[in-house]
Amino acid sequence: MATNTIEMSEKKKEQTATVRKQFVNKGIDLSLLDAGVSLFSSLEQALKRTKNDKSYIVKGIEYRLNLVEKDGKQIKLAPRYALINVIQTDNELWQLWIKQQEIFNRTGLEADKPSIHRPNPDGHYEIGNIAVLPLGEHLQEHAIPVIVFETDAEKLATYRSQTAFQDAENVSKYRVEKMNKAFRDDEISLQRKQQVRKEMTDKNKVYFESLT
Repeated sequence: MATNTIEMSEKKKEQTATVRKQFVNKGIDLSLLDAGVSLFSSLEQALKRTKNDKSYIVKGIEYRLNLVEKDGKQIKLAPRYALINVIQTDNELWQLWIKQQEIFNRTGLEADKPSIHRPNPDGHYEIGNIAVLPLGEHLQEHAIPVIVFETDAEKLATYRSQTAFQDAENVSKYRVEKMNKAFRDDEISLQRKQQVRKEMTDKNKVYFESLT
């Protein structure tokens, strides 16, 4: 744990130094440095998702925030320059990011942290398809219903997200991820898969109809 904390601290220092240098070079107010660092970090995470997340790779989602127009041609800059490109190209997003960062600074709540959101989830990370959302709303938007089956107790429960499931069932995140992996790796017969899918669909249908 201590090692991870030190590594995170060093990473934050590197990011802060990089953003400070870019702000000075472009004449951007250094009082906005914390907003710049959080946006820089969020952009880095977005780039990693396009490279490492299988769902992004399968969809062919690309990171295009470091592409700039010059002499009628698109030039691909180093990823670290995506920050300045976004700030200079999408001032509305930058102002919204600053406001959300101020909210987070006041509350200290993780749910209030600003995060990069793609209005079109099948679209690329590019100017015109990025927006600002508080992290709590962002996570809720991408929450996937979790179904719990307990045949002995004849229990069938629906939760709006994995986090809600963990809290309600008092199950650690590690155990949930281990269960997910076991489920993915298990060679369940096609018939059983179809049966579970139908039960999940029916249960979710009843649940979401009850919300309307």
